[in-house]
Amino acid sequence: MPQPWAWAVQVRNTPVLNLPQAPPADILGQYVAVCAAGYAEELAAWMALHAGVGSPPADELPTGAVVAVARVAAMSLWPEAPRESRWYAGPAGLWLEDVVALPEPVPCVPGPAGCLWELSPVVLARVRLGYATLAQENEARWRAYEAKATGRVPQPGLRERVLRLCTCRRAMTPCPSCRTWRCTSPGCPPHTCAAGVSP
Repeated sequence: MPQPWAWAVQVRNTPVLNLPQAPPADILGQYVAVCAAGYAEELAAWMALHAGVGSPPADELPTGAVVAVARVAAMSLWPEAPRESRWYAGPAGLWLEDVVALPEPVPCVPGPAGCLWELSPVVLARVRLGYATLAQENEARWRAYEAKATGRVPQPGLRERVLRLCTCRRAMTPCPSCRTWRCTSPGCPPHTCAAGVSP
């Protein structure tokens, strides 16, 4: 998709990709990578006028790169549309859900504008890696949230309960004379033992 439309998909402003022809019906439920093509000034003006969305300047938007991954939830052909949106212009439209903006744009050579095409194996592997990284981060965040919500906050393990750590994160040992905890790191202040001080 030309910029700034690809950016609008990436930040979830637009829910639809407009295509010149209908893709195969088995696209429903599949994931598509959104590749940003060149910048179209007239498209930026249309978005500002008809969609009320201002886009970043051309020099801030990546081109020739995959910027997002999304799941195809529905497909429409003009004039019938399962949903209404000012972004839908047809003749074919892919309605997107579960849009995930990649952490870094993945450079690629764009295929035909406004059409579906296969990514090269190297680009596909990098897109999948970026997507998997975000999916794992989201999963870990949800697990931590659910643990806090149910009161099952992870308890410290045996090592954390037995060892005492200095502020320098080094394990402390008991002093053989006075039995207080001391750090043996050369960067920490030396231990002054009360039992070893002569009157």
